[in-house]
Amino acid sequence: MTSRQLTAQRRTGRGRQGCASGVLIVGLALFAGACGGGSDAGPTLSAAGESGKRIALSSGCAGCHGTDGKGGVGPTWVGLAGSERVLQDGSTVIADDAYLVRAIAEPGADLLADYRLQMPQNRLSDDDIADVIAFIKDLSPPAGG
Repeated sequence: MTSRQLTAQRRTGRGRQGCASGVLIVGLALFAGACGGGSDAGPTLSAAGESGKRIALSSGCAGCHGTDGKGGVGPTWVGLAGSERVLQDGSTVIADDAYLVRAIAEPGADLLADYRLQMPQNRLSDDDIADVIAFIKDLSPPAGG
């Protein structure tokens, strides 16, 4: 847009109206998305799970495990808690709290058989790790259900 066109927009006020309309449309779209409203809304998260999701999004975890925990280059978190995992050495481990803490705090400790990329080190506190684990648990259906 040229400076002459910008000046004309300022005089008529069309630039601000267009901007305000765009902000309103984007705001409504974000509001609608935040309200869910579809069968793909995901599980209800506990307060710690909500915190864990925020930590996963802000700390880069979601880059590999997905914004909704459904995986990508890293394993899915959906159904992970309590499941049996096969490690690269052929042994198996149950994804209980101890395993999940170790997997997050010491990414190279137990490498999964199906994934060649090692999770990078992170600087999550013990409280952050506990909240991420709460998120992982919220994504896992209860045993027998």
